Amino acid sequence: MAEKDYYRTLGVSRNATGDEIKSAFRRLALKYHPDRNPGNSEAEANFKEINEAYEVLSNDEKRKIYDAYGEEGLKGGFGGSGFGGGGFEGFSDLNDVFGDVFESFFGSGSTRTSRKNERRGEDLKFDIDITLEDAFNGKKLDFEYERMDRCDVCHGEGASSASKIKKCDYCNGRGRVQYSQGFFAFTQTCPKCHGEGKIITEPCRSCGGSGVVTKKNKVSVKIPAGVDNGSVLRIKDEGDVNKNGDAGDLYLEVHIKHHNHFERNKYDLLYDVKINIADAVLGCEVDVPLIEGGKTKIKIPRGVQYGKTLRLNEKGMPLPNSRKRGDVLINIKIETPTHLNDEQRELFIKLKESFDKDKLKDDSEKKDDGGFFKKIFN
Repeated sequence: MAEKDYYRTLGVSRNATGDEIKSAFRRLALKYHPDRNPGNSEAEANFKEINEAYEVLSNDEKRKIYDAYGEEGLKGGFGGSGFGGGGFEGFSDLNDVFGDVFESFFGSGSTRTSRKNERRGEDLKFDIDITLEDAFNGKKLDFEYERMDRCDVCHGEGASSASKIKKCDYCNGRGRVQYSQGFFAFTQTCPKCHGEGKIITEPCRSCGGSGVVTKKNKVSVKIPAGVDNGSVLRIKDEGDVNKNGDAGDLYLEVHIKHHNHFERNKYDLLYDVKINIADAVLGCEVDVPLIEGGKTKIKIPRGVQYGKTLRLNEKGMPLPNSRKRGDVLINIKIETPTHLNDEQRELFIKLKESFDKDKLKDDSEKKDDGGFFKKIFN
């Protein structure tokens, strides 16, 4: 029988990261889950295979054994009762070896309990989109997503029934095996049951033996007022749940949608005001919208220049844990007319002639004064 290639089963490379392996498993688990393929024996077989592959490749210790010894290594087909001239071969790492030396001399309680992989479920991260108004006011929302959770059929045991769980005969149910050489005794995780102390003879059909399935989950999330783009919210214990019921955390990264009026710069809001040349020369009043709703009038001073910035104090975004707010920065944009009627064109011609006369007069006065250097040396 050909040896199974767990990497090929999940469609990942041998150098795949833990996140890549997890992502591939999620995608395939959703595709082949028995609930989505009732009566499909091929999908059921595929589901079992990807669960088996994920169980090995998602566990650092199991993956290391599999990479070194293949499927036979996972079945306990290496190592024997001693080192057999192989030095430290067969141990997950040097920490495992030296840690067990001290356990052998001084004792450390239940080796199986202390060394068993008791990691909680994986953390999850998603993106959420909110409006600038939501960021200003704060918001409560219900967020729905999918996560791994304990199988309701086998309650995380991974077996079709309690009678299908047997004590591991390789480690006698301890989850650890002992190796000795001379004066020293070493223990390591059992390569057959992987520290569980038990063997499942008939996997649960719902979860394929993994003890976990994909489920929908909903959490209520409070988005604080003043939250910035890219902020990450942490919701404790709402990530993936492992077969023992231990959950990781849920992380939500906030993305603020484009706004029709404002651009945000930390806690300040930027707003462009467009005025015509006449208003720039003579001054005017304009309406400026407010993020909390409504409008306010501001005065544009006479002779304002393009790019001038005016400020509305304390009308921007709220600062966290404070009653203070940022400002609204109003950027003046002067629009040059491109289409003039006859009357407007005539007025601009007269205006230009007036400016030209003033310029000639100014130039003449400068000549009479002798210029800048004459004033200095006189």
